[in-house]
Amino acid sequence: MKLKACILPLGLPLSGCVEGAQTPVVQQPSLAEQTFTILSGMAGPNQNVQTARLRADDNCYWYQYAGPVETTELPLLTPEGRHICAPAPLDPAT
Repeated sequence: MKLKACILPLGLPLSGCVEGAQTPVVQQPSLAEQTFTILSGMAGPNQNVQTARLRADDNCYWYQYAGPVETTELPLLTPEGRHICAPAPLDPAT
């Protein structure tokens, strides 16, 4: 192991002698994790946000509802009953 030698005048902090100090790496959540967090905050109760997916035909989120007889897709709604949709894609011609 290589040691770093320091000559310190009086009154200087010792932080200049630290070798190899690294700033901690903060891992950013993935886009899917960020989307799940946002949808969870927007969606009303009793909706399975974990199964939510964005449908291309209407650009809104739908989730799977497992009923007593069948499983079906239902629109993901806010507590007020509004559809949760993605922003419209930007038109590159404008």
